[in-house]
Amino acid sequence: MKKIAVLLCSCFLLAVTACGNNTKTNKDKEEIKKTEGVVDIHNAENSLDVDGVYKGTFPAADGPGIEITLTLNKDKTFTMHSVYIDRKDGVFDDKGTYTIDKNLLTLKIEGDADQYYRIGESKLLRLDSEKQEITGALVDHYYLTKE
Repeated sequence: MKKIAVLLCSCFLLAVTACGNNTKTNKDKEEIKKTEGVVDIHNAENSLDVDGVYKGTFPAADGPGIEITLTLNKDKTFTMHSVYIDRKDGVFDDKGTYTIDKNLLTLKIEGDADQYYRIGESKLLRLDSEKQEITGALVDHYYLTKE
């Protein structure tokens, strides 16, 4: 008789446990269905603090490099200070506005062609005029790092 009581209690506990897991599984499925149609709206503009000061040294065809200081302001304006190393009269200051589309930063420079950068975490990667990554041996030298 004891064996039957123990067996019945075991069966009862197993049944209760199985039902409890089934309820959890159904709740999980309902949560997945609720989030299936949700679009991830995270991008560089709303997920990262893009504004700030970025610095780096880009390669130069006629010298050791170009020291770049890019300041992105919260009001979507920027200033860029460029110094051509070892070159007389090699200091240039540009300003303008910028836009962000997903992870693409576009600098609209007054009186010059737009410049493009891919936004990363605390880094900007300079892109070419076709919005493609610059290739070649010097590719690692086209980053600006946030201070």
